[in-house]
Amino acid sequence: MRIALSLIFWVFLSFIFAGHQVSAQVSLPGGMRMPTGGGGGSGGGGTAVLDDSTKNIYGPKTTLHYYENDILNNRDSLRYRVDTALTNFHRWSPIDQSWGKLVDLGNIATASRSIFFQPRQDIGTQLGLRAYDAYAIRDEVPYIDTKSQHTYLTFVNGGKKTSMGRFGYSQNVHSRLNFGLNFQRLTSNKQYGVYNTLSSGAFLGQNWTFMLHASFFSKDKKYLILANYRHLNQKVREQGGVILEADATTGIIDPYPYEGAARISDDANSWERRHVFHVYQQYKLANGFQLFQQGDFTSVINRFTDLSLERGIEKGVYKMVRFDSTYTRQDNYYKLLDTKLGIKGNFSGFNYRAYARPRLYGLKTAGQVPNELGSPYTSYRTGLKFDNILGTWLGYYLKDSAQYLTAEAELNLSLNVEYNLKGELNTKWGKAGVQLIQTAPDLIAQRYSGNHFNWRNNLDPQKVLTLYASLPLKTKRIDFTPEAQIHQIVDYIYYDTLALPTQFDPRFGIYRIGATTASHFKRWNFAGMAYFSGTDNSDIFKVPNIFASGEVTFDFIYAKVLYIQLGIAARYRSTYYADAYMPITQQFYRQNTSQIQGRVVTDAFANVRIKRVRLFFQMSYLNMGGGGNIFPAGYYVTPGYLGQARAFSFGIHWPLFD
Repeated sequence: MRIALSLIFWVFLSFIFAGHQVSAQVSLPGGMRMPTGGGGGSGGGGTAVLDDSTKNIYGPKTTLHYYENDILNNRDSLRYRVDTALTNFHRWSPIDQSWGKLVDLGNIATASRSIFFQPRQDIGTQLGLRAYDAYAIRDEVPYIDTKSQHTYLTFVNGGKKTSMGRFGYSQNVHSRLNFGLNFQRLTSNKQYGVYNTLSSGAFLGQNWTFMLHASFFSKDKKYLILANYRHLNQKVREQGGVILEADATTGIIDPYPYEGAARISDDANSWERRHVFHVYQQYKLANGFQLFQQGDFTSVINRFTDLSLERGIEKGVYKMVRFDSTYTRQDNYYKLLDTKLGIKGNFSGFNYRAYARPRLYGLKTAGQVPNELGSPYTSYRTGLKFDNILGTWLGYYLKDSAQYLTAEAELNLSLNVEYNLKGELNTKWGKAGVQLIQTAPDLIAQRYSGNHFNWRNNLDPQKVLTLYASLPLKTKRIDFTPEAQIHQIVDYIYYDTLALPTQFDPRFGIYRIGATTASHFKRWNFAGMAYFSGTDNSDIFKVPNIFASGEVTFDFIYAKVLYIQLGIAARYRSTYYADAYMPITQQFYRQNTSQIQGRVVTDAFANVRIKRVRLFFQMSYLNMGGGGNIFPAGYYVTPGYLGQARAFSFGIHWPLFD
């Protein structure tokens, strides 16, 4: 399949360039300005220049989309154009799109986490399995408003045999009814371990996502409904990290054994499937007054299996065994019905919302396979649980919708008393906000029973006070935004060095200061971010003191038809004791024995656009070398897990508007 898609890519590329006879002269018009940090001429996130002939009237300007959150906040008229920019087009993976603020297990479609502390943004008891959240379709679904059929095709042939195929289609049945679908398949191969590169055993991660969406407005515009179905199917062959072994001849230990063996067997797998059904409805009773309903039904199946435990026990990945030392299986079944029923509207320039939010949820777990042979197994059910949440929201927006003042409050009246209080002011002079949130412990943190772990906790709700502010400083060519965050945490819940959930009761702080920048000097563009982070208690929360990520690009036009952006990106995290990963529970946990060394990792890339077709070419880990901090022979992203070695990637995005 990969070979066939690659052949199609190169044939298509040859067709594009054959259709445009170009000279060897490079055109660099002095008056050209690349939007949003560069971007090859006509494209930009939220902007586009129509590139249609008189025979083809459809294009980026006739294909708009909007978001449910804008309608919920009474900004119904907001519409966004198709993104046609070159800037950041080469950032196709969730890790790259985060500019390195997410870390994974060294390859695409593996478990990931944020290196910075992130307080929760809503209340209600949660399952607590978030390792694959970066690869799920989240709730910010774009609903399409198009005058024609809109289709797009994306293919990426990534480094070290990673690949991604993506397809999307949407169509307006008539001016008030639209439907669409999106599909994605993403795969990665093992970097180390024993496997046959020509068989399916070489797969490391496999991700399938699928989405259906539809929208309908009544003729009198009083009623509307938005609905979507989101699906995730994620399978990962867990490796536990790489084994460091001394060479049999020299006795030297290679610190970066990209040809080494994995710490657990090839029969270890994590698998997660999610179904999410979502609907939003509103009905206008009068000007400035509406009824609304917003709801989700979520079903999650999460499973870990290892049919050969011997290596994992020997290498210390599995810290204890309770029942069976030959195999492990752990199943989690979770269901949630979450809905909001309320009123909303606007009055004297203010937007308001008030609602009741009942939640029904339950979890069933099973350790080992139930049997009648007398082999031990365990199971646990929470029974049907209920949250009763009341909430309100108030916002004042200026006419440009970019400046606003908002305040919101939620209170959970169930036994797990939770609350969320938040206020934010966003103006052209700066942004500032405060949040005070108390959240119930995750279900997984409260109760777990399996072959390797057994706990029954009575953890208190976690409390977090967050203060944040930013100050944009702008000139004609330079955007520079200093920012700061302060978190004060009480009853912090985390996983300790034994990979067990625990709670640290005293108050402690986490601090971050830094800046982001986006500067434009004719064809040269600079974008990046840098942060300094610290904490009152480094035993409880680990974070690199210094983080920096940025890129420099040069934009030009070749032969008047080929928009090209050449660039180099680099990222750096200072040395720190990063969290380790426990594949059985899919949780990152504290460790104090293995430091992740600070390394600079650089990538070179070229983003290209001809007509509406965008392509990228990328060489990742360009500075991989023989040693030292500037040209390291390798690097780790999570203890035991090597970052991806130098590799070449290319991709194409082909939009169709009729």
